[in-house]
Amino acid sequence: MKKREKASKIACVGLLASALTFNNYSIMFDAKADTVSNSSANSQVVILTKDATVDRTIEQFEDQNKDAALTDVQEKLENKEIQVDVTDSSKDTVFDEDTSIFADATEVEGNSQYQKVLKQELNDGNRVFLYGDVSAEEYKDILGLDKITVDNDSAGDLEFGSSNDEIKSNIAEDKNSKVKEDEFFKDTESKFTSHIIGYTLDDSKELQFIDISVNNFDGDGKSIPNSESMLMQEVMSTQSEILDAENEHLADEAENNKTSMIGVKKAHATNVRVKDTYNLVAKGYRLGLLVARMDTDYHLYKQNSDGNKKYDYFTLKPVTQVHSYKGIWAGSILTDIDVPSDSDHLDTWAPMGDRGGAKMSVSLGFPFNISAGMSFSESLVLDDRSSLAYDYARWQIKDSAIELNQNISGTTFNPVAGWASTGTYATVGLKVVGSFSNYITLTTKTKVTYDY
Repeated sequence: MKKREKASKIACVGLLASALTFNNYSIMFDAKADTVSNSSANSQVVILTKDATVDRTIEQFEDQNKDAALTDVQEKLENKEIQVDVTDSSKDTVFDEDTSIFADATEVEGNSQYQKVLKQELNDGNRVFLYGDVSAEEYKDILGLDKITVDNDSAGDLEFGSSNDEIKSNIAEDKNSKVKEDEFFKDTESKFTSHIIGYTLDDSKELQFIDISVNNFDGDGKSIPNSESMLMQEVMSTQSEILDAENEHLADEAENNKTSMIGVKKAHATNVRVKDTYNLVAKGYRLGLLVARMDTDYHLYKQNSDGNKKYDYFTLKPVTQVHSYKGIWAGSILTDIDVPSDSDHLDTWAPMGDRGGAKMSVSLGFPFNISAGMSFSESLVLDDRSSLAYDYARWQIKDSAIELNQNISGTTFNPVAGWASTGTYATVGLKVVGSFSNYITLTTKTKVTYDY
């Protein structure tokens, strides 16, 4: 593969998942007391690079005054919960267990020794991150992986980084599929570029796959290239979030240990969660300072007992939270759930209709049986732009105050949409756009595909 030049960043992050195959759904917790640790996790970061400025950048970040948006990671560095080593040597290097290795994608792509070492670290169960301008598909190519798969509890595997050709081949091989190639790729970029891609082959670890977009803007909101210091800051922030997830997992294990056994079987559940994706993250910098962040998780549910022989019913519930810092204000969240196949039909969505207030309810009746509520710190306005005719559920939520005083930082928005699907593949598009002051826009975008 030709060596890539470092390119300007784009204000878009997306994951393109290929077809999924799942077994019967089952959750069983049966933890023994002597197998659950009560200790907090600690983490080691190794940055593999020939750039001599990286070490100095890390030291400057550790020594600078606390940044309100970065206090958590700076405290972990100060308390040695996160320890960072920078090295340019890949020869005879032995990394400890549970180490995260970060490396510049461009350097690794042109260095066979780096590739060999990082591939071995993946095989040993460590996390390997590539940073720069890199897609999940390129991550696979650089490190010589056939697939990037993520364990989805006991339900099956989720695959990332599939090329368009690979996905088209999977669709073509399925004789029962009614999804056409042009429908599947409609309004979807053929290549997504992110700025930090991380993965571990150890499916017992939290956040097995991570995809982060970093967006830098000038004072007028125009896109400018990411700096090395920004990427290093994101490297350490990513490790901080991994550590938080691992500590939360330890706490959950301890709690589950108090319960003798909890079981959910597919045959008895009203609907079952068949797919989760976490850490669709987009961050906005202004002149190199972190000023905006948008996190989106999504949950896909399949209705289990609808009694309809023609259709299967699915629900997508995205959860998005926005934060802004340093005088930048979060203005709005736009969520778009699009059903692309002519044979599938949007059935219902919630919240439905324009409304406002500090609380909103989300409820879908039979056959979806999903309900939730949202509470906000202030009164917000919801603009429902959904269309049954064109099969999309679309909302924008923003402050109810006059436009000059909008700030919804900290707001979490979790709408839902339900649709009826035929054939073998259930496919839906998800796009979330966060708008901030100074013309900063963050976007996450994905295709959610389920093979059933």
